[in-house]
Amino acid sequence: MGDRLRKYTKQLGKLAFQAGLPGLLIYGILIGSFVLRGTPHNDTLMPLMYLRLLLACYLTAYLVTCVLHYKEMIHAVLRSDEQLIGKNFGGFRRQDKLFCAGMEAYAADRPREALEYFLAVQDEFELTVSETGVLAFYLGRCYQMLDCPSNAVTYYRKARENGFSEPFAKLFEARSCSECGDFSNSLTLFQDLLEHDPPKEFYFLYTDIGYLYIKQKQPEQAEEWFRKSIDQKQNYAFALGGMAIASLQKGDFAAAQDYHYKALVNRLDNAVSFRKYYEETKRLMLDAHPEWSEKTGAHPEPKKAAESES
Repeated sequence: MGDRLRKYTKQLGKLAFQAGLPGLLIYGILIGSFVLRGTPHNDTLMPLMYLRLLLACYLTAYLVTCVLHYKEMIHAVLRSDEQLIGKNFGGFRRQDKLFCAGMEAYAADRPREALEYFLAVQDEFELTVSETGVLAFYLGRCYQMLDCPSNAVTYYRKARENGFSEPFAKLFEARSCSECGDFSNSLTLFQDLLEHDPPKEFYFLYTDIGYLYIKQKQPEQAEEWFRKSIDQKQNYAFALGGMAIASLQKGDFAAAQDYHYKALVNRLDNAVSFRKYYEETKRLMLDAHPEWSEKTGAHPEPKKAAESES
């Protein structure tokens, strides 16, 4: 309740400021009409009446501004990740205010600033078990965003131990384990998620596991998971991109180029980054296998093969 009230008050204050100029404009038009045409019934208006008129113009502008920005007002008071946080940190205590400030920084993609708020909450206050779980999860998210996956793993496990949502904590713990190079634990967590009816929004689990095998240079196993994703139309374009990378690792550059094209045609997110990753992977494969043809991969060009036989 406290978080919503603070956000609502902040948004109303913002709209009040925005209404100032339109209110003055309306007031100026009315005063101008009085100068040109006179006051109603040619009455002499006292200074207090002008003040009341100014207030009325401002309130009119404020009301219109609120109506025009109604959707923004509703959106502004919604809590980030409300389904995960629940009623935790929703009051008027200092720890509630610090946590909510951290969430605002986190939602604005400022993880370092958010981390400072969350650590202050952890160090300065006694929390309930539920609050400890929520706080640990977002500490983990901040560390992961700051490329400190080992710290993130510790906090995700703490979040699960304190009752935080198992699927979300396991998902990010699995990804952090992968980033640490702990592929075995990462795979165990991913498989556990698949075995326990993951949320619908976890449509990317197959491709996550596929790239886990890509990191271990096991393209055949990676392809199995990418194909599952493609067959079920889950994270489709990303899975096609994964097949392209797996094909590069196998030395099948023709298939890689085909999947690369299909991924881009299907509007793969961050296409520029993917192209760069694709070219870097291809170059790494050629460096590791100098005998491979730059055009076709592991298969030597027919002309060169004939020359070597002669």
